[in-house]
Order: sequence, then structure tokens, then C-alpha cells
Amino acid sequence: MMRYTIVGLITLLAGCGGGSSSNNNEVPIPSEPPQLIIVGAESIPLGDSVAFATLADTGENITSIAWESTSPSVTSLSSHTQVFAFDASQVGDYTITATATLESGASVEAEQSFSIIEEGAPDAIIRRGHEASEGNRVSLRVYANPLKVDDVSSISWTQRSGPTPVNVSYSSGLPYTIYFEAPRVTQDQVIEYQADITYSDGTQGTDTTLVLVKSTDIDTSGFMYALNNDGTETVTSHMQAYIENSPYANALDQCVYNNTVKDSCAFSTLPLLGQDTESPTIDDVLNRTYVSHPWMGDAFKDYLMTSPSGDDMLSLLRATTAVVISYDIRPSFYWTATGAIYLDANNFWRTPEERDTVNTRPDYRSGFGSELAYDTTWRYVRDGAYYYPQPGTQAENRATRTREGVEAALTWLLYHELAHANDYFDYTRWSQISMSESPLSYTNNNGYSPLSTGLDRVFPLTSSQLHALARVMYRGESASSTQRGYTASQVAQWFTEDNAVSFYSYHTEREDFATLVERFMMLYRMGVSSDAAVFTQQTIEDGDYEVTWAQRDRVNDPSIQSRVNYAVSRVLPTLNVPSIQNSLPDPVDFPAGAPWFDTLTLSEGRSVVPSIELNATQKAELFEQVRQSHE
Repeated sequence: MMRYTIVGLITLLAGCGGGSSSNNNEVPIPSEPPQLIIVGAESIPLGDSVAFATLADTGENITSIAWESTSPSVTSLSSHTQVFAFDASQVGDYTITATATLESGASVEAEQSFSIIEEGAPDAIIRRGHEASEGNRVSLRVYANPLKVDDVSSISWTQRSGPTPVNVSYSSGLPYTIYFEAPRVTQDQVIEYQADITYSDGTQGTDTTLVLVKSTDIDTSGFMYALNNDGTETVTSHMQAYIENSPYANALDQCVYNNTVKDSCAFSTLPLLGQDTESPTIDDVLNRTYVSHPWMGDAFKDYLMTSPSGDDMLSLLRATTAVVISYDIRPSFYWTATGAIYLDANNFWRTPEERDTVNTRPDYRSGFGSELAYDTTWRYVRDGAYYYPQPGTQAENRATRTREGVEAALTWLLYHELAHANDYFDYTRWSQISMSESPLSYTNNNGYSPLSTGLDRVFPLTSSQLHALARVMYRGESASSTQRGYTASQVAQWFTEDNAVSFYSYHTEREDFATLVERFMMLYRMGVSSDAAVFTQQTIEDGDYEVTWAQRDRVNDPSIQSRVNYAVSRVLPTLNVPSIQNSLPDPVDFPAGAPWFDTLTLSEGRSVVPSIELNATQKAELFEQVRQSHE
């Protein structure tokens, strides 16, 4: 529970954007020269999560900020933002200092002292206070005392002060997580939220945290404003080039992820990597990497340096202008308007503290198709164990993730998104593109035909039923009465009679192309098998998860091999795809009615070998992880 040194300050900020360090409720008079205000706690229980927010007392916009601490035990992954957040890990007295540059050019500094005290384990901890642009997505999660987590009976959230958030919603069941859009503001303001956890013995835990809402320049005709699903959300304003002195730092600021960009930058400003070099290094890629938090670039660098897929990724990245990794991107995507790939930072975290900085709002598609009588899923398996999704990584476990765990979360995604990039800008085109063109002008004005169009023309997917169902599952269209009557067996039959490797392949021909590349490269390069399955909704609701139909390594089915060769050979031309296919395993059908979670190992006779112990909650969460990621 935080106790604020500046009583009533947050409420005042909502009305006037000012404040002072005195303990009264008088509206402060902005100073001349301007001063920096730090809103925070003077006394913090050991183990709590802490957030300090800073603003200029004049309401002037802060253009850059850096925080310093007197102790290595007090560090923040968000020290480049206006909220300094961390976990209180060691008892003691501390001081932090914020140094900021204002829009006027003035440099201002402020100091905050506080104590971390031994007070017993908190019974509620909200993670994590942070900065959000007005209109930006916000998520906050409250954690119960680990020793009492099974005894939580209720959770409630209350806004204590600040402007009113928009579109507030909560996670299902016990509402451990709250989601909202930061409200529109004319100057930086602070929202304070409180969570109360009541336990079955009647005891209660309470915690509060801060979200600084940053006033942001927004062009409503801009790319990012239009890209978001409902046209009302913005993106974070604290993006930065991962390599500070990158020759493309200014271009990244200008061209790929901000709230004002509305024109596709010319290749002369931000070229494709392949226009610069045909043999890029990791440093070349990192010079084009744009992040909301520096740790994301660190994780990406480590991945490129250590993964067996690293050389493939360097080759495939030549078809992009930039790599954007941010806490508020979900789902990941590739975009021809900028030529960049946009990656959900949830795939990069290594520690629970890194994960705390990532927005957790579910993929907007996760509820699509709920009215259908069947459901589908997929997963990656290696050596009789889950590869992706990963058991045991639920937020409440406060787990760390190994290098291999990050690799598993990221590799399939990169193969998929970079297949999209190479679909539009394959290696045969780079030298032909005028530097005066932009990604958008080139794809719109040159009679452009992506590689996936050729795949659809030569090797089309023919099931009209599955194409129509994909519009329900992945675009959110309402199911017709006929579609609601389709059985899992019917859907499985249509799928096996056609030549897709995934139900997501029916979403668009672009997704069909990218999924072929992804599934093949995961099997060939990483030795990871892909499973696809169909279920009745009833078996999922019952928690049995018995498969109506499932198959492993469908990507190497003889009827699909030509489609795979068409896609893979055009994005990675140095691979002899037919020769590789001869060495890959044949598809294996699962026994009908086999429990999904007992089929990680399939014996020679295709019988089931139980191989994983999971409770009902863990099974549901694993199933939901895939639903929220799609491809």
C-alpha cells in the first residue's frame, strides 16, 4: 500500500496539471523557472511494486527524461519514461533523481527520497505502474500473496483519482487484470488505481499504483490511428532506436511507429535492409530496431546471436525496413505501408520484471467464432514435450524464461511475419526499386503481385466452407445458422480433403503463404513438429479435450509438398526444398478421441503415451495461449 507524501496532489493534477511538495490541498502556482514534480511514496513495504511519476509544474510537455538511483537495488526497466517503476527488494533508505528536458528546451531536475521497510509480505501487489499516451492501451494486474492465492474470494478495482479511463474491462473470472484506454488529456496527468483482494478468511489486501497519461500529438488521419481496430487507440510515445547512434535513428522516429506519421517514407530515407546489403550482419539489423523498452532490443540481439535460425532471419529480414518491438503491439504483424514488422513484446521477456512492462490485453480475435459447434487449435512439439505454447509461464507464476524459451516463443512468429515481408518484397525486386519510391507507393502503383497471389493461382485452397468459416474465426463475422450447425467431423473432413497446413491458412492467401513457410522451417531448421486439431465445443467445455481429428507434420504431406516448395523456395532460394522434404518425417494421424494433452508422444502404432501432468486450469490456459496468438 503506497502512502503519498503529497496529499491530494493527484486530484489536483487532474484539474490543473500542477502540484507542489507541500502537504496541503491548495492549487500550486507554477514556478518560474518551471520545476519538476515527482509523485510517489515515502514509505514502501518490502516486496511491493513501486511507481513514481513525474510532471512539469507548468503542465509543459516533457520531451525526454532520465532517472538515476543511489542504489543498484533500485533500478527500473522504464527509466526512459515519466514513470520509474520497480519492485522493492531490499530494506533501506533511497533517493532517485529525474532529469528532464521540456518542450521549451529547459532542463529541469527533481529528487525523491523514500524508505523500503520490513512490514510483512503484501497481500496485494499491483504491477506495473507506467506511462501511457492518451488513447493508448493500459493493463494493470494485481497479484495475491503467493501463500494465499488459492484462498482469494473476490477482487475489486477502484479509480481513486485522475481523468476517467475509456472502455474499462476486466479479465474473466476473478478480475486480476483491468484493461482500459488512457483518456484524452490536454496536458500530462496521473491516474491512481486501487485493487482490493478479499480472502476466504476475511482478511484483505490493498494496493495502489499510478499511470501517467501523456498528452500526445495525434494525427487522426495518420497510419497508426487508422490501423487500430476501432480507430480510437494510439501508440506509445516513448519509442526509441535500440542503437542510440544508429544512422537510421531519425528515420525510425519519423517513419515507423508514432501518432503523427501519415505518409510512407521513401526508400531514400529508410530503405529495405536488402537495398543496403545482401549480406546483413546482426548490427545492421539492430540499427533498424525500434523499441519501447531497451530490454526488448537486448533480448532480440541475444536471439539473433544464439538461435539456429539466426542466419535464416538475417536473410529474411532483408525484405524489411525496420523491426518494431513494443509493449502495446498485439497481435504482431507486417505492414506494407512502412515495410516494417511489428512484434508483440510478450514474445521477448526473460524475467517477470520484463514481463510486467508488457501490455496483456488479449488479442482482439480471441473471442471470434465462439458461437460455432467446433473449435480448432495448433501447437509445436519437440522430443515429446511442448515447444509452443509453453506450460508454466502464466503471469501469476512469476517465472523466468530461458534463452530456449524465448527462442520457442519467437522463432515461429519471425518465420511467419518475415514470410509476409518477403511475399511483398522478394529478393528479385530489391535492386529494381527506385529509392524515390516508398513501400506503399511501390506496392500500390507498379502492378504489384505478391508471391502469394501466384501460390493461390497455381495451388489454390478449394474449400468454400473453410474460407467462409475463416471469416468468422479470424475476422469476427457472425456465423450463419448453417455454419452454427457444422459439426467437428464435417470441418475435419473438409480440411483433410484440401491442402492447407493450418485453419488460419484460409484467412487470406497471404496467411496461407506465410504459414507454409513457417511450418516447414520450424520442422527443418528447428526440428519442431506442428500439430493441428479439431474438437467439438462440448469436449472443450467438459475439460476432456478429446480430438475429433488431429495430425502431426501435415506440412510434409505429399499432396502439400508442391505448395510448400513454391512458397519456401521463393523466400529462401538457397534451400533445396524437395531434397529436404525427402528427409523430413511423414504426417501422423492422432487416434480419434485421444485426449489432446496426452498426445505429445505418439508411438509407432499411433497409440497415445501420456506425457504431461496438467490440472484443468493449466490446460485451459495453454489452450487460450494459442487462441490469443493465432499466427
